[in-house]
Amino acid sequence: MSGGLRTALTILLAAVIGAGGGIVAVSWLQQGPQQVVQRPGFSLPELDGPVRDINEWDDKVVVLNFWATWCTPCREEIPLFTQLQNDFYAQGVRFLGVAIDDPEPIRGFLAQVEMGYPTLYGMQSALDVAADYGNDRGTLPYTVVIDRDGEIVMRASGQLHEPDLRPILRDLTDG
Repeated sequence: MSGGLRTALTILLAAVIGAGGGIVAVSWLQQGPQQVVQRPGFSLPELDGPVRDINEWDDKVVVLNFWATWCTPCREEIPLFTQLQNDFYAQGVRFLGVAIDDPEPIRGFLAQVEMGYPTLYGMQSALDVAADYGNDRGTLPYTVVIDRDGEIVMRASGQLHEPDLRPILRDLTDG
C-alpha cells in the first residue's frame, strides 16, 4: 500500500471514529440527568411558619410546584392548582408550592392571590431542591407529581393547564 493511500485511509478512519464519538457524546448530552424514580427528601421553611419536610406528605399524591412571583406563567397556574387541590383533596391529593424568591415579594403576592395550599420558599436552597427533582436548568414553572409511594410519575417544565394535570390526578386517585 502506498504511503499516500495509507495516510488517506488513516485520516478517513480517524474521521469515522471522531464522528462516531461525537454522535455518542451529543446523544449522551441530550439525554440529560438520569430519571429519579423515588422522590428526594428535603426541608424548607414555610412563609412565616416552621420548616416543613416533604415526609409530612407521605401516603399522599403530591403535586410539587416550583414557582416565583416574577414568573407570569407561575402566577397563572396558581388558581388552577387551588381548584384542583379542592377537587382532589378528599382523594388524598396535596399541592405544595416551592417559591424560589425572597419572603417579601411572596407576602405581597399572597396578599393579592388566594393560594389554597402551603408554599415553602428559599433561594439557592429551593433551586437545589428543584435540581434534585430533575430541574437542573432552573426552569420555572416546574412541576413534579409524586404518587402515594413517593415515586415521581411526572415532571413538567412550563405552565400546566387543566387537561395536562386532571387526568393524571384521576389515574392516581381512581377518581
